[in-house]
Amino acid sequence: MAKHKLFASITVGLQTIVLKIADLTNMSIMDYVKANVSIGADIYNQQMIAFQTVDQACHQLAGFVQIMKDYGVTSYRAVAASSVQEARNAEYVREQIRIKTGLNVEWLANAEERYLHNQAVAYNTDTFSELIQDGTMLIDIGSGSMQLTVYNDGHFLFSRNIKLGPLRIREMLGDLESKTGDFVEIMEDYIRSKIDGYHQFAPKGVVYKNFVLVGTDLLAFKQTFMETSINKISRTRFAELYQHILTIPPQALAKEYRVPYDSATQLLPSAMILKMTLEITGAESIILSDADLADGILVHELFRTRNNSLNHSFTEDIIVSARNIASRYNCDTEHIKMVEHFALHLFDRLRRLHGLGKRDRLLLQLAAILQDTGSYIDMNAHYVHSYYIIVSSEIIGISEHERDIVANIARYHSAETPSSNSSAFQKLPTKSRLVAAKLAAILRIADALDDSRQQKVEKMTVSLKNDQVTITVHSDDDLSLEKQTFKDKAAYFEEVFGLKPILRG
Repeated sequence: MAKHKLFASITVGLQTIVLKIADLTNMSIMDYVKANVSIGADIYNQQMIAFQTVDQACHQLAGFVQIMKDYGVTSYRAVAASSVQEARNAEYVREQIRIKTGLNVEWLANAEERYLHNQAVAYNTDTFSELIQDGTMLIDIGSGSMQLTVYNDGHFLFSRNIKLGPLRIREMLGDLESKTGDFVEIMEDYIRSKIDGYHQFAPKGVVYKNFVLVGTDLLAFKQTFMETSINKISRTRFAELYQHILTIPPQALAKEYRVPYDSATQLLPSAMILKMTLEITGAESIILSDADLADGILVHELFRTRNNSLNHSFTEDIIVSARNIASRYNCDTEHIKMVEHFALHLFDRLRRLHGLGKRDRLLLQLAAILQDTGSYIDMNAHYVHSYYIIVSSEIIGISEHERDIVANIARYHSAETPSSNSSAFQKLPTKSRLVAAKLAAILRIADALDDSRQQKVEKMTVSLKNDQVTITVHSDDDLSLEKQTFKDKAAYFEEVFGLKPILRG
């Protein structure tokens, strides 16, 4: 009989703090506790989280810790949503939580947060793999921002974050409500101004059939818009109810639909966002998913420790996200394909030498795909600009720390090497610096083998014997340029690994 493994996920959001305790052996929720704490109102009104709010949050989290002890839970992951980090005193708050509760709260990058959320949606939607065969948009509405993610033909296509959430809208525009008789129109104009830019980056030619809503106050939404227990509403029915709530003040909405007042105040901006994104997609219905970030953490832990998997590959979503960035900056597709292949082959064959893992392999692959993005700005020092493009880009599914490693690998794949005065490289923790250096050394060799960008090398074999790295290539073309570049770039490989690679062929 399988040994029960209890695991807790804790999420700190702009309006709620959530605890979920699950038995990972059968993925059953043992306990679910939700506490309302108005962190977002503080941030949007005064850019800081007030002492009283921090104290309230710590009180609730201390209660969560006690519940975990009562269950005998020793493994947990506590995270703060990316919007919480907008507070000027966010780091101080995290330290106060650690001191007062013993919890180590992890900051999530937006890309990592949405990735976890999407995994939860896929896990909790039995038909997810079938659903995304047709054009599908996941709209993840948080209190302070929204994420639009597009799938088609079973594949991830695109994801974009917009700083637009119902709480942010209400707090930013709240003062205008009593000063104008056209508040609804002003709110619509504001939301439209933020959403309109989506068209510039949206994938072309996608016919949207499915529109999946996650992340918003689903209880209020269900109470208002749903007639049955089926989590689906037609576009026509939504439009009718939207017109109805346009004319009703929040106090009356709360009473009519039996929802908390705070939820009622955010119902209209959430519905406005949905109305405008429905117009973009042309989808005929809205599907609701109850999956939240806490579920995403549980699902991620399940996959990490129990070797479970989904039919859909979310790792492939990460890679596609990087390819989309490379395409945006007009990178040479054939060169990327060749360098990516060589880099991964070198990584696999030299595993005994570098001692790195599966996740590091993915970071190398991302760096291979993105290494030349900087050529869009300046071909001469492209590697420098590649660094800045990568650290400024959102790659769904990786943390900011991992993104910094990828950026450094790309930064040093070419002519320069890290030195004591390299501030970007020195920012990395010592262990991560070593990972970045090893992967950059491997990428340099891979890049050298297609230096002419003519894909001359038809086949490559790698041998690691008697502490000697031998790379044998086969080609019918003249490889003089590749051999010279390989010789130049092999010096850094030797510096990192203590072995000088030999090129034959």
